Amino acid sequence: MSEEVIYSHSGLVDIHWRRNLQAVHLIWHSEYNEGTGVREAVQAAINFVKANGVTNWLVDISRSDEALSDRDYEWVSSDGFRDMIRNSPLQRFVMIPPGPQSKQDTSWIADWEKNTLSNFGNEVSAKVSSDMAEIQEFFCAELTGENQ
Repeated sequence: MSEEVIYSHSGLVDIHWRRNLQAVHLIWHSEYNEGTGVREAVQAAINFVKANGVTNWLVDISRSDEALSDRDYEWVSSDGFRDMIRNSPLQRFVMIPPGPQSKQDTSWIADWEKNTLSNFGNEVSAKVSSDMAEIQEFFCAELTGENQ
């Protein structure tokens, strides 16, 4: 697997370019940050996406046992965040959900795919999966109604 480190914030997130998936891969060790770490990480990933025409976004929160701060949750729920994603070439989103050790409320995961589509439009597709073969197949598939 060929990877390039795009950004790293110790204890919070590591972001890689995964050539085999043609995806930016955000590995969250914790989603909670008192400062601006979450925003800086997402902005670094978006900058890479735009500069390189990346269409696939893989968010791995399986190692994170802490949810976003209230301030960061408000930000990722904002029109500003949505516009940043909409104004990028991203088309496919996959989330690897929190593991069983997580202290997070995971009830929102059931609606994540549907909410991603409603927030970002019909030009995108979204999937929740922990299976790398399934993720690779999803990222490599043509963007059609079948994988939305």
